[in-house]
Amino acid sequence: MTSIDGLFEKNDATFEESIRIDRKFEEDEDRAAHRDQLYRHYLDTYHITDASENFLRDFFTRIHGHDEEMRKGANHWLYGYYGSGKSHLLTVLNLLTASADLEEEDRKEVWNRLDSDSAYSDLYETWSSMLDEYRLVPLPINLLKYQSVREQSFSEIILQAVYQARGLSNRLDVAFFEEWYQNQGTWDQRDELTKEVLKEEGVPNANQYSWDDVQQYRTLSDLVLEELVERETGTADGLADIQRQDIGQRMAVEAVESYRQDLEAEPEKPVKIVLLVDEVTLFIGGDYQRLSELNALAESIDTIGEGNIQMVATAQSQIEDVRPGLAAKQLDFGILKDRFPHQYHLPSHHVGEIVQRRLLEKTEEGTDWVESEALTARVHPTSTFVYSEVGQNTEPPLNRVKEKEFVQFYPLLPYQPALFLEILSNLRNELADSTKSIFSGTARAILAIVAGLRDRWMRDESKDELSLISLVDFYDLIRYELEDIIPNEIEVLEEIEADEDTTDFDLKVAKAVLLLSYVPDSVPQNDANIAVAVMDDLNGQPRTTVRNQVQNSLENLDKYIRPNTAEDGPLLRITDREEREIIEEARKNRKNPDWDEIITAFDNELWADISPRLNLPTSVPYGGDGDNYPISYNFSIDGQPLDGADEHEGALEATVVIRGVRPDVDSKKVNEGTIYWSVKEDGLDDLRSQLIEWWSFHEATAETETPDTIARDVDDAADRVKSKLASALKDGSYKVESQEPRGLESAVKECINRAYPSFFHPVMLEVDQSYLSELKRLNDDEEYPEWAQKIDVPTPDAEVSTMGTIAKEIRGAVGRTLVDHDNEMGLPALFEKITEETPFYGEVKPAVTAVLWGLCRAGEFRPVAEDGEALAADELLTLSQQMEIKLRTAPSSTSLKEQFIDAGIIDPIQTVDEGIVALEELNESVKRQARTLAETTEVSTETEIESDALVSLVASFSNALSELADSAESRADAIAADDTDWEEIIDQVASDEEWLTAVEDRWDSRESYLLQLDGLLRFRELEIDWLSQSFYDALDQLSQQLENESGREWWMQEGWQSFDQSLDARLTAISALEEDWSAQVAETNAKSLVTELEGHQWLIPPLQLPEHSVHDGFQSGYLRPLRHFKDTHESIQACISALTNREPGTHDERTLKRALGTVSSTTDWDSLTEDRVDTYREKYETVEQLVGGTRPEEIEGVGVLFGDESALKSQFERLVKSRKLTIEQIDGGVIIK
Repeated sequence: MTSIDGLFEKNDATFEESIRIDRKFEEDEDRAAHRDQLYRHYLDTYHITDASENFLRDFFTRIHGHDEEMRKGANHWLYGYYGSGKSHLLTVLNLLTASADLEEEDRKEVWNRLDSDSAYSDLYETWSSMLDEYRLVPLPINLLKYQSVREQSFSEIILQAVYQARGLSNRLDVAFFEEWYQNQGTWDQRDELTKEVLKEEGVPNANQYSWDDVQQYRTLSDLVLEELVERETGTADGLADIQRQDIGQRMAVEAVESYRQDLEAEPEKPVKIVLLVDEVTLFIGGDYQRLSELNALAESIDTIGEGNIQMVATAQSQIEDVRPGLAAKQLDFGILKDRFPHQYHLPSHHVGEIVQRRLLEKTEEGTDWVESEALTARVHPTSTFVYSEVGQNTEPPLNRVKEKEFVQFYPLLPYQPALFLEILSNLRNELADSTKSIFSGTARAILAIVAGLRDRWMRDESKDELSLISLVDFYDLIRYELEDIIPNEIEVLEEIEADEDTTDFDLKVAKAVLLLSYVPDSVPQNDANIAVAVMDDLNGQPRTTVRNQVQNSLENLDKYIRPNTAEDGPLLRITDREEREIIEEARKNRKNPDWDEIITAFDNELWADISPRLNLPTSVPYGGDGDNYPISYNFSIDGQPLDGADEHEGALEATVVIRGVRPDVDSKKVNEGTIYWSVKEDGLDDLRSQLIEWWSFHEATAETETPDTIARDVDDAADRVKSKLASALKDGSYKVESQEPRGLESAVKECINRAYPSFFHPVMLEVDQSYLSELKRLNDDEEYPEWAQKIDVPTPDAEVSTMGTIAKEIRGAVGRTLVDHDNEMGLPALFEKITEETPFYGEVKPAVTAVLWGLCRAGEFRPVAEDGEALAADELLTLSQQMEIKLRTAPSSTSLKEQFIDAGIIDPIQTVDEGIVALEELNESVKRQARTLAETTEVSTETEIESDALVSLVASFSNALSELADSAESRADAIAADDTDWEEIIDQVASDEEWLTAVEDRWDSRESYLLQLDGLLRFRELEIDWLSQSFYDALDQLSQQLENESGREWWMQEGWQSFDQSLDARLTAISALEEDWSAQVAETNAKSLVTELEGHQWLIPPLQLPEHSVHDGFQSGYLRPLRHFKDTHESIQACISALTNREPGTHDERTLKRALGTVSSTTDWDSLTEDRVDTYREKYETVEQLVGGTRPEEIEGVGVLFGDESALKSQFERLVKSRKLTIEQIDGGVIIK
């Protein structure tokens, strides 16, 4: 074949855009000409298929009403994928149901444009008879134009279509106004009023606007509508009410039905509305609310339309497959299926078949040439241009090419149209509004794209005659459209093209990687598949060679193309700007490695994972006890410390220096107690390179949020470093001072043995506050725990010669320090000093504290407070309180301990320091008890005792107690002094404690006696008629006897006996008081009256009496005096009993204190005279006569005339009106029943 022009059949290669039901054409003034344009564009080009015939026949039958034997329902679901022609069919249905237009045409001629062969004459008859019987009005709606503009519901969109069909605005707020305004008288003047209002508002060129402009433009409607409402109603406030509508599915369908009924009002045919809704599933998208709304809308069409409204909705799939991402809502899809009982499938033509027939059909000569030349070329197409590891396949398949299909599709590969279609479909989803993509009609887009590719291939003189169209050519053709969809990725490819370090082949690889990333489920981005995507020459290199070139290119493009770390999706991805900047920065770091920074980063990020791989010994034996003890490690690399945290706290520490990692350090220095671990030299350069590689990326990402792909590379590099260094160390060598141990465990043992002194034990590292608290809980005779024995904590009876090495060392260090500082020093300063001499004491302070505790118990040192007060050794064991403790050298303690034991202050098993503390506490107790008892006696003289003689006696006792407390306070200073006379202090404390115990007991037993004396003497201030002169004479004598005893130490046992014997007038007064009281009670017979009053139901507390029935006069005249008599008698009786008790004791204290309160002028002593008792008895008898035998709540009212006259009168009037009454006269009053 000499010319490529003869390869293909001559076909029309022009393609129209996707058909949509609302497609607009420039309207001709001649309506017939405009209709002809519509018919020519849609009817002439539509080919009726079996599926579309079935749909039209079914739909026409239902409109006609001949569906008695068919499933009911007015909603139809018409679905098909790209290229199925569903939108074209919906547009045809729109033309075939527009009765108003069809009445102006020859119906047969219109049908012939659709069915030029008259193959569907019976379908024509069904359609024609339907038009004869009904007037059909279609309402076409393309939902795609409502996507992503703003959130609109199905109901709003249908309302817009209805109002627009009625000649109203498609803006609902204006349409609602128009609906109201049509009923006003000025509707017909709306154009003139529009101009008038706009002119008043100062709008330029107001005369050029009409009502049509108000319908369209919000700026104008905002001015005009409010003014018109105000003119019609007198207020502009009503506009909001007019425009505020509760828009819902039912309202929308009722609006359609209302429109239908308006049309049907004209005396013609019955009217049916055909609601044609295109692309419902794309409109629903992922919005479950819209899905629910469609369900409700369809239900309203069934119930409100009653067959007079039919809806046809187009979709891309059957209802069961709509939005599978909403699988959780499967029950609701079942409801939707019920609402759309009629589903019709329109099968799609395969895009490859369309492309082949319309664009790639060969001439006979062209077919012969392809078979003879292309199929025999160097690179055989059927075995080379196939993809591997294919997942979701296409038809024709991606992994197999048949020779016949290759010939038919040449210069395309058979699977390429389907592959292009899948790529375009997925690219379209990248847009926020996929309907606005140039690929919105994807199948038609493929036709146009393949036509462009074929045209380019035919005109490209630079390519070999046996070249193919590749995926790279596809990219080049759609490259500018891709800028709108994936601008960031296209920018990266432009950067690759401009990069001096990349080649043309690298750019082809990048293009192929980009496009294949949109079909990851079909073609994985492995080396072989990328090679297939870029190959285009049948006489070129074999695929194995191209595959190697692809591998090299991907390495060269690592800045631009990285592995994808996501669990799904493509294997490779185009990097973003942040990733490229990081990769470039890492390259710079590799050229100039900073080893200090490398080791620091290594320490922070990797070392914690490497050390567990080294099988480091976790414990070693120490000393001769046979136990192993934990180890912690202090690592450094070539002198640079590693700060990685060790998991063993309070463990033996092994210092390890790793040598040989850094190329810039070569030190041979050897320190004591240190392991020098040298890495193996074989592979050392590789280790350093890997370490630099990892660090370069780590450093580049230190201050940014690392993208996933980079993070994975960093992690991989880190894993390589970890593995390499761990291996190099395991194969390395060890050195500890002059020794070269064989094996890590031996090296660690040697290191520990050389690192710690003889006066150390590993347990010292473990001791903390919990260990010290354990010592605190020990009893004096209890054995020390094992850990305390291991660190040589001395026992209380330990001698220096028997103490362990650790105890002796600490005793010596502390003793020397105290002697240098006047034998006393605060614990914090003491620890600081001994740590300067022996640094490791600072690390084991709790253990040193435990040993000090034992030394204090053994009498070697003495703990005291800041003020010199002696402290128990246990006070040392609370670490947080050591700031307030000092340590002293101890006195010679053998004789002092014996004194403490003899005085009963400590037991023989206790220590001297415990004896000092106990003595101090006992002395403090004496002081505190003395002051407390002194304060008690002072309170008694100030608040209870009134007799001057008694006050003086008690004050003397109080002074003695205060002197004792002062003595104890002075002794406290002596106890804390350095030169204490312990024998004298011990004797004084013991003597005072014994005396205080005795006088405390006497005060407790004699206080009641003193209170009784004071009570008797208080009668001298009262003049009571029924008390005899002999009683008052006895009181005078008693008072004189007390005056004579003012100097007596009555609180001592001997003093008390003399004191009591000298007061013989006390018993005389008690006898006289008893006789006077008995005589008065007998003379007045008061006892019998008190007995009658005891427990009387009318003498309850006043607040418990019924307020409405027991009136004030009756209470004040009778009840209150009787209650007073009873209470006074009880108080005096109790007082007399307490004051005549010949042997009052501690248990009588409370009653005597109450008696003191009774012996006063406020007590009504005269209430027990004979006249007063008789008066009380008379009142009692009157009460008994009036209300005896009844409870207060059982009477309607009781009162006294005339004080309670008003209240009684009101009650009486109520009783007269409601009951029949009887009157009973009694002495002093009446009883009304």
